[in-house]
Amino acid sequence: MLRLVLSLCGVLIVGACSKEDPAPTGPPRSATADAHGFGESIPWEPLDGALAHAKTDGMPVMLVVHASWCKRCKELKPAFSDAEIEALSQRFVMVNADQDAQPEVLKFAPDGDYIPRVVFISPQGVADLTLKNEARQRHRYFYQPGDDIAGMMRKALSRHERTSPSS
Repeated sequence: MLRLVLSLCGVLIVGACSKEDPAPTGPPRSATADAHGFGESIPWEPLDGALAHAKTDGMPVMLVVHASWCKRCKELKPAFSDAEIEALSQRFVMVNADQDAQPEVLKFAPDGDYIPRVVFISPQGVADLTLKNEARQRHRYFYQPGDDIAGMMRKALSRHERTSPSS
């Protein structure tokens, strides 16, 4: 019996210390910007304040660039209703921006201004060009349904989550 209790305590301690998927602290954040059909449960923020928020809170930014007329963008929208993506989004400053309405997103077009594209940005405001869709030779920041967006989000978090705002 004592052995069972000690084993359970060990499991609880190991589980509690796991860095693999720590839960965010505090209540879930809610959107302050329109989802444009990209996951209504995601805490989307407007582009104009997102980089400052990321720096202040030490959170990476996930920028989804799209356009209202784009067929591939419309095909990608349901992927953002995935439960894992919704959960991971709580640990990012999430921005979706229409490239036609907000041409300033063109500064986050590392290999072209195609859409949709997903760019991960460090809390310091620098695009992490190594976080790209490994399945693509061209248009490396293009994602479509079936691509591992959640996997890339986890990779971005492993590099950039909760860095000190002053670093």
